Amino acid sequence: MGTTVRFLHYSDVENAYDDPARIGRLASSIRELRDDATMICGTGDTTAPGLLAMETRGAHARRFFRAVAPDFATFGNHDFDPGTDPLRETVAESPQTWVTANLLEESGDRQFAADAGVQRTALTSVDGTRVGLAGVTDPETVRPHPGAEGVRVTDPVEAAARATDELVDRGVDLVVVLSHAGESDDGIASLPAVDLVLGGHVHDVRNDRVDGTPVVHPGQRGERLSEVVVTDGAVDVVLHDVTEAEVAADVAETYRDLRTETGLDETLTRVEGTVPRDRAACYPESVMGNTVADAYRWSADADVAIFNAMQLRTGPALSGEVTVGDVRGAIPFDNPIHATTLTGEEVLELLANLGAPGPDLEVFGHVSGATLTWRRTGDDLALDSATVGGESPDPSATYRVSAPAYAFDRGLFPPLASDRVEETTGRAHEALVAHVRRHGLTDLEGRMRTSVDDAEGSLRSLD
Repeated sequence: MGTTVRFLHYSDVENAYDDPARIGRLASSIRELRDDATMICGTGDTTAPGLLAMETRGAHARRFFRAVAPDFATFGNHDFDPGTDPLRETVAESPQTWVTANLLEESGDRQFAADAGVQRTALTSVDGTRVGLAGVTDPETVRPHPGAEGVRVTDPVEAAARATDELVDRGVDLVVVLSHAGESDDGIASLPAVDLVLGGHVHDVRNDRVDGTPVVHPGQRGERLSEVVVTDGAVDVVLHDVTEAEVAADVAETYRDLRTETGLDETLTRVEGTVPRDRAACYPESVMGNTVADAYRWSADADVAIFNAMQLRTGPALSGEVTVGDVRGAIPFDNPIHATTLTGEEVLELLANLGAPGPDLEVFGHVSGATLTWRRTGDDLALDSATVGGESPDPSATYRVSAPAYAFDRGLFPPLASDRVEETTGRAHEALVAHVRRHGLTDLEGRMRTSVDDAEGSLRSLD
């Protein structure tokens, strides 16, 4: 080709907008690295989830887009969190060109939001090099999404194959797929027309090749920025860690103002020392996990409360003043809180199933009102014993149990199920804010214990 084409690529920004400094660092890094031969690309989940996403129905992301002027983008599943109409508005009011080959209007074959400017593919030129771009999104997370009603999703590999073949037929020199299809990226990279896959969705950090085609994932929440340089067919990739970059003052100020406007900066309590919010702290037992579980139990006046540990979000450690935004950001999905009645035998079944959703020998649920003792070996995890209110559950007695709607609706922890809901007692964010305002954060209390723990490489849940 005789020219150099550069891409700066971000993905899965999600709740980075809730931290003005973090989104300011991503913006400053884009500005610093950009030049006239550079295309700025986003590969999904760049408008949601997060607190500001819920408060503004995704409109908050437009401020970042205006500040860094992206060139191209495709959609992630969480971009549909506010619904299709707000997403169409964001598309219409954003500077970048949005592309999708596999998100269609339910009726007909038009691309989703084509009336707002979404294209099937896009072409551009850099110093005479013709670049073609297509976009695809994971169908398994869009099809069941309540906010994506009216959107038809086709297979991402097949859609990418058709779109990229068309780009080749149109005489492009370089074919790039913007992907929010995660594990499908290997299949996309294997397509003969594809020269580069810029991807995301699965939150991994990736820089490798499939059948000679580079596949690049920058990870999550604005922590890294991919720089991909293509020169005469040779591809060089640098994954920039931007967590210590200079903060773009104008962008940070914009998001600080927005947090103030939405009430997210109100102080609820104070903590001494630090409260971790890294990945290990997403698993029981942790301060934030205990606090959220206590809020669910308190809101429903229940004997026991549980929730899926994977609902917790990572973030900077908390210290000093703890705000509304800090605690709401722990669980960005504002689920209704449901309550039901279980027998003591069913309570034991429920608690045993807190270790069930995955093969990783981790306890995947936080608990309030109970103390659990587990036996974990290199190939097994089982509940040894449990108490509720300090006593072993009476198999013939009944207990009031609360959990977020998600746990009931998805049947994550049997016997909880959608047909067992007896009452809805509130919503998660309101309950959490009210609970922390009154009671503060909950300390570690030894709710999760082990009688045997021989597994290696575990997270902090059963230390």
